[in-house]
Amino acid sequence: MKNGIVMYEKIYRILKNKIECGLLPSGSRLPSRTDLCREFGTSEKTVRHAVKLLSDYGLVETGQRKRPTVTFDYSGALEEKRLLPLRKADVTTAGDLLKTGIFLCYPIIQYGMDLCGGNDWHIPEAILGKMEPDRPIEFWRLSNRFWRFFIARTGNDFILRAVDSLGLSELDPLPGSLEVRTEYFTRLKEFLYTIKTGGKPTEVRFADLSFLYRFLPDGGEHSPVCKVASDSPFRLGAKELGRRISWAEEQYSRVYLDLLGLIAIGKYRPGDRLPSHAGLRQIYGVSVDTTIKAVQLLKQWGVVTAVRGKGIFVAMGPEKLRHIPIDPALVAYHVRRYLDSLELLSLTAEGVAAHAAAHDTAVENAGKLGSKLEDWWNNSYLYQLSPIVLLEFLTDYIEYSALRTVYKVIQKNYHIGRSIPKLLHHAKNRHNREIHRQCVEAAEALASNSPDIFAKKAAEMFRYTHQLIIRECKRLGYWQPAMRVYDGTLLWK
Repeated sequence: MKNGIVMYEKIYRILKNKIECGLLPSGSRLPSRTDLCREFGTSEKTVRHAVKLLSDYGLVETGQRKRPTVTFDYSGALEEKRLLPLRKADVTTAGDLLKTGIFLCYPIIQYGMDLCGGNDWHIPEAILGKMEPDRPIEFWRLSNRFWRFFIARTGNDFILRAVDSLGLSELDPLPGSLEVRTEYFTRLKEFLYTIKTGGKPTEVRFADLSFLYRFLPDGGEHSPVCKVASDSPFRLGAKELGRRISWAEEQYSRVYLDLLGLIAIGKYRPGDRLPSHAGLRQIYGVSVDTTIKAVQLLKQWGVVTAVRGKGIFVAMGPEKLRHIPIDPALVAYHVRRYLDSLELLSLTAEGVAAHAAAHDTAVENAGKLGSKLEDWWNNSYLYQLSPIVLLEFLTDYIEYSALRTVYKVIQKNYHIGRSIPKLLHHAKNRHNREIHRQCVEAAEALASNSPDIFAKKAAEMFRYTHQLIIRECKRLGYWQPAMRVYDGTLLWK
């Protein structure tokens, strides 16, 4: 990714993962800066920033004219300089995050397993090879890394960021007995062999280990045994989760792409005046310098004119807009974020829809959902909004605040589609009709008190839409530039 902040954080997280799961063991040396620059396709300055982060958190030791040496070791407690002071997790927040983890991680891990083949299995095998039941702290942390590998195997940075942002890997369970750990380790090895040889994950039964995360009474109130960093989502809740998930954005491109999208759907027509620079700054939360840069680019393309003292005016309609020769590289970052978000939605939608349907008032409001879908389609059609209407409905009925936060980010990113030039069709076509039909059928199923059918149909619609958008991005030449925004294999290899 071109954004330097995002890139050095990404390199830091990848190397941190390799260190913590033992692929770069204590005492080993990091690859040279030259090799890291080549591996990540970035500058030496960016690599230096990433290595400094590793050093600041006590993961490596650096010295002049020496390659950094891994100093992280599971054998003892976490080094004081690596964490902020530990505090007890909030009991309500902890339960909320653990439930959210189930909704997100189960389908994602299954998908990651389906993608594995050949040498991919060497990494989880290496993690298992380092797990020793008689070393409980290291054992459970490596177990976290084992499951995290399959999440990373999706090659989707947004998915990995969303799961990591829950802070589950920061939560150390109770050690349990040696017998419990040995039995779990046996099942884990059996599990890996089963899925590697084509078996189903459900063939291996794990014991319920939820008691290792149990909550105990403390002074009349229930508090978790676990202690976490003071800035952990387990203490700060959804607010911290939302901050962790959020991407650093290329701000000026977000502004001009969204304005292009609004013009393309007819929100602004030729002759209309756009918001002032002060207004744009308030809408997009950016500086005036950023809005000036965005408007200048729109002027170069002939999309707008700017008259000093009068304002910014639209000069081009939707039809001419489709013929602007926009370099796909200019929108690649946003296309990738859009596609990554759609993939997370398509993987998790069925479970989340079933959860939303179980809400006390979801069924009785299904009729309103159906009416809103029909109103948008028949009376207020600008472009295909039916999936957004359904997504908003699901999000509103999510019980867990952490899961709702993740879905609000997905909901925000779903709107990126209108900003991608030529992607949306403003006339109703067979694909739009099919998507709308599936949304209406889902609403009808819920109104008929068939939550399972509702969940299945909603998930099918989001998967259909995801695949349709992938095909369109390939046709329009967006796919390859978007895939070059970052190398997904570096998240797990």
